[in-house]
Amino acid sequence: MTQIFRTVLSMSLSGTLLILALLLGGRLLKGKLGRQWQYYIWLIVVLRLFLPFGPEASLMGQVHRVADRAVVQMEQESQNSMQNGQQFTVGEQDEPVSGGGGEYIPADSQGTTIRDEDTKTAWENGSPFLKALALVEKYFWVIWLAVALAMLTRRISMYRSYIRYVTAGTELVCDVSLLDRLAIIQKQAGIGRTLELGVNPQVSSPMLVGYFHPCIILPDLTVAEKDFPYIIMHELTHYKRRDIWYKWLVQLVVCIHWFNPFVHVMSREIDKACEFACDEAVVRKMGYDHARDYGKTLLDAMTQAGTCREPIAAVTMSANKELLRERLGAIMNCGKKTKRAGTIATVLTVGIVLGTVFIGVYPTAAAEPDPIVHADKTGVSEVDGIKAPALSAPGKTLEDDKEASAAEIEEYYKNRSLPLFYIAFDELDEKAQETWLDRIYADRNLQFFSAGVQRLDAGSPLIQSFAQRFYEEDDVAFFSVLADEIMSEEMLERWLDQAIADQKWTFQSMLYDELGRDEEKDALDKEWEKKQAEEYRAVGVSREGKSYYYKGELVYIFLDRNLPNQSFFTLDMNPAGTVNIKIIRSADGQITGVTYMTEAEVGELLGDMYEDEEEDNEADEQENEIFPREMTVNMPVCRIRAGAGEAFPVVNLVGEGERVTVLGKREGSDGRLWYLLDQESLSEEPEPSVEECYIRGDLLE
Repeated sequence: MTQIFRTVLSMSLSGTLLILALLLGGRLLKGKLGRQWQYYIWLIVVLRLFLPFGPEASLMGQVHRVADRAVVQMEQESQNSMQNGQQFTVGEQDEPVSGGGGEYIPADSQGTTIRDEDTKTAWENGSPFLKALALVEKYFWVIWLAVALAMLTRRISMYRSYIRYVTAGTELVCDVSLLDRLAIIQKQAGIGRTLELGVNPQVSSPMLVGYFHPCIILPDLTVAEKDFPYIIMHELTHYKRRDIWYKWLVQLVVCIHWFNPFVHVMSREIDKACEFACDEAVVRKMGYDHARDYGKTLLDAMTQAGTCREPIAAVTMSANKELLRERLGAIMNCGKKTKRAGTIATVLTVGIVLGTVFIGVYPTAAAEPDPIVHADKTGVSEVDGIKAPALSAPGKTLEDDKEASAAEIEEYYKNRSLPLFYIAFDELDEKAQETWLDRIYADRNLQFFSAGVQRLDAGSPLIQSFAQRFYEEDDVAFFSVLADEIMSEEMLERWLDQAIADQKWTFQSMLYDELGRDEEKDALDKEWEKKQAEEYRAVGVSREGKSYYYKGELVYIFLDRNLPNQSFFTLDMNPAGTVNIKIIRSADGQITGVTYMTEAEVGELLGDMYEDEEEDNEADEQENEIFPREMTVNMPVCRIRAGAGEAFPVVNLVGEGERVTVLGKREGSDGRLWYLLDQESLSEEPEPSVEECYIRGDLLE
């Protein structure tokens, strides 16, 4: 909802610019343009305020990018001040942490995933200014939505109550002569449908009510014979132009943008323009020589007004006394517009439409939640030498900006500043983006490749070209980033068909997983295991249950690693075995043989395992810990969560060297050890609504 509110704000800002332009243009060209044009031109502004669509390459899109950079800079400065000068470093870990469903999520140096909750925590623990911004960001959309719904509900309720009151006191006219005259005027107006005619002495002016069963209501039947055609033609003109629908669209926009005073000004201007345009249309239809008689009809209608005032969005004839003088003056000046006026109107219309496109809105792609838009807690700081880029200075050319962007993104990549790289990548042209993705792929940096891919357009040809490249090179890891981040379901289906035709098992399994076709994936995995067993038997390796045999001997260590891309990795150990073997594969992944492992290879493999075993022993020792106890944070920045697991939201931060009180421990939902913290021992206590605080066990000592 926060992203939706940002889009509403950008729509309101772009609409304000258009409103100011039309108000200024209306003052400068007053009397030179037709009232019809002055009425319907507002519809462009109304649609801009109502429809959240527009090109990403727009003024609002540029404002969005500048704002993102400013946010990143403030977050970084907040993080630095929070730690009282402690230096943060960007993690060297380039491999992604695998999330659910094959999702790749950027990780920091502690292996912790970067999420939106982390950014909110940084803001909430920053300066008072950032705290205020965080509160506005977090809660103002609730106020906006509540007020908008309340306003809309109230206006609909008032209108329905008014219509029920008016129709209840209305008597349908049965005078055949009047109904015949109504039918004649309807035919003259080009309306084939028959409207009802009623009378209610309480209404303030002749009016048209009803959406689907329209009825013209008069305050009095003693209407002069010469006035009747003007009154009826006026209301029929409102009906023919669907003014009541136009007015309700405006009211909906007013409710959405209730916080914008210019939108309320626009609403009043449209109401005025509606009556002016209707007057002009009636005079044109009845003849310009009847303008004086029509004006007198307006005056007579005002003197006969009843006491029941119309609500918002009603279409009446002359209830607004303040506007009557101006309307009479406009009626007296009605006349045929020249070709010059038509040309001016056309040029202005085209200009306003182009201006609307240029201004745009907050990009809809950016309105989707994105876990890496914001800086993480171990992100860029003063020690990295990186600052969020300043706004372009006046007078800079496009080429200057491109060179500056190229230099900036080079520095961001060199210093592993993922958030700023993410923002800068979007400003590159397609050729530069392709060059950068090539470079990142050569560096085998999945984290930055994922960030870059997210900034590509859904229809970018780079998606297909890189997918084809990864497919031909059997690089499932990088292909899966494209599949997970940006490929459409249709594209995934096409690649699955290709993988099935080429019998590429690993690609099939990954694509089945992306498409959520679990049963087919399970069947494929069983078939793959069967095929793998046949390939092992072909080189002399057999399997009975969970045990491998080679040349009749039970295998102690069995290793099968698919190089160079490591689409899969098989390691099995049986302490009762006597031989250590590994599968040999060719560059294309085909099994070519089997060989005994050397002592050095076994030593290297077991060395890694012994390290893991030592960690397990340390965990066993921790079983006898006594609580409560004090422990020290051993990482630069560590997240505290509302529960035991990475899935719980971040509620606080602690820095390296801080002492905290541990009340207990438990195994988390992710299988890791988590410590329960005493909230009073934290330098900054979390919000009162937070019941428990947990931190990963490996972050304390």
